[in-house]
Amino acid sequence: MLAFPQLSSGAVGQFPLRRVTGYRTLVNRMGDASEVRLTDLDYFERRWELPVEGLTDAEWQAIQDLFTATEGRYRSFLFLEPGENLLEWSEKFSETAWVKSGVSVVEGIGDPFGGTSASQLTGAGTLSQSLSIPAWFRYAASVWARTTQAGASLEVSDGAALQQSVAFDSSGQWRRYRLATAWATTSETVVFRVAAPGGGAVDIYGAQLDPQPMASDYKKTLDQSGVHPGARFSSDTLGDRFTGPGQHSGVIQVTWTPSQT
Repeated sequence: MLAFPQLSSGAVGQFPLRRVTGYRTLVNRMGDASEVRLTDLDYFERRWELPVEGLTDAEWQAIQDLFTATEGRYRSFLFLEPGENLLEWSEKFSETAWVKSGVSVVEGIGDPFGGTSASQLTGAGTLSQSLSIPAWFRYAASVWARTTQAGASLEVSDGAALQQSVAFDSSGQWRRYRLATAWATTSETVVFRVAAPGGGAVDIYGAQLDPQPMASDYKKTLDQSGVHPGARFSSDTLGDRFTGPGQHSGVIQVTWTPSQT
């Protein structure tokens, strides 16, 4: 899997960065010089400008190696957007992105912030979402949960033998649970999972997976997450402002056009 690399810090990029979303308008010019303009609903483009400063030789080489492998703009790669939630439908667990095994989902439960956006899991089993992303990257998983039943947990695995988990307490109070991964694996799958033991309900809200070592502030997602397969470099040159031994700087430009992937 070709993927934009993480830095040695475990982050995908440095802040501040710039993201621009562009849309296309179709124009039909008539013989009398009048025009009919329509938004092209099948096309949009997202562009990122990622300034980087003080990268080590190894960090810059990883970006250079990807640039070489993709032949500049020619081939695509996976881009995990810095600071964004990698999970789809972070509050709507009835969607097909979430696989229900032995559990049922009831939506509209009171959430930790006074709304009704939480969901309740009943039964003994799991609710999971599988992502095709490098398991050797560092990730931070988080979810709000409350239950009075012992044995419920948040789990993240590489789809094989490696797994991290954190148990939910049985106090019946809302709490944001977090865990981090740092695996030596070649797996290209990461599975986010909530396990319910049965015998009592488990309420959950705000599932999130960050492409970094620590959980960030919660970002709600719908059908689009921070996972962008088919991204490309925006230029056929990769500028390197070499400022000293082991010190590389530049602005990396990435484009993602989902209708053309």
